[in-house]
Formats: sequence, structure tokens, C-alpha cells
Amino acid sequence: MRHLLGFSFILAITACHHSGALHPAVLSDGSDTNISALKAHLTDEMGSVNINFGASDPTESFRFSVLPPPLGEHETRSPASPTLFELFVQNGACFARREDTETLIPLDGVSCREAN
Repeated sequence: MRHLLGFSFILAITACHHSGALHPAVLSDGSDTNISALKAHLTDEMGSVNINFGASDPTESFRFSVLPPPLGEHETRSPASPTLFELFVQNGACFARREDTETLIPLDGVSCREAN
């Protein structure tokens, strides 16, 4: 059901292509400045000091993951799973949407472009 809602959300936003609509986006470049700005916004959202991205590259895919914190010294496994985000652009401004909470996060200082 959750995947169906996510698909419906994507379908709804991609169906509208007027200037005020959110459009799937990717980072304009993978520069240290752009990646650091994205990470700064996501660390605020995640309540974490340091984050690492999963395998997907936000310069190539509008959907990417943030890995859970590494295991502690005395831990052998964790039930934590990656947190999924999607990038969007609206009127030149970049946003991230956290998939599990559907929180829309303005990404000031992050350069995005519409995904192909």
C-alpha cells in the first residue's frame, strides 16, 4: 500500500507540468559544495551529526537513500534500514521529500535540475 501511495504521488506530480508543480530532479553537479549543502539539510532532518548516502547517486537518480548509523562497538546487527528521499525542483528551487514521513525539505544552497 505504501508503494502504491508513493507511486500515486509521483504520478500526480509528473502529470502536472505547469510552472508551480514539483518536478523530479537530480543534483546539478556532484561538487563537494553541493553534496555538503545537501548533507547539511538532511542531517538536520535526520537528527544526525553525520550521514552517508546509499548506492544510488543523487546526481543521476531523483530517488536516493541515507544509510542508518554504523553499528556500535558491541552490536552485531541492527533493525535500522536506510531512509529514502526524493529530489524535486519547483520554480528553480530544490526540495527533498522524505519518503517515510512525506516531509518536504527546502534545500537552500543546493543546485538541482529536472531529471530526464
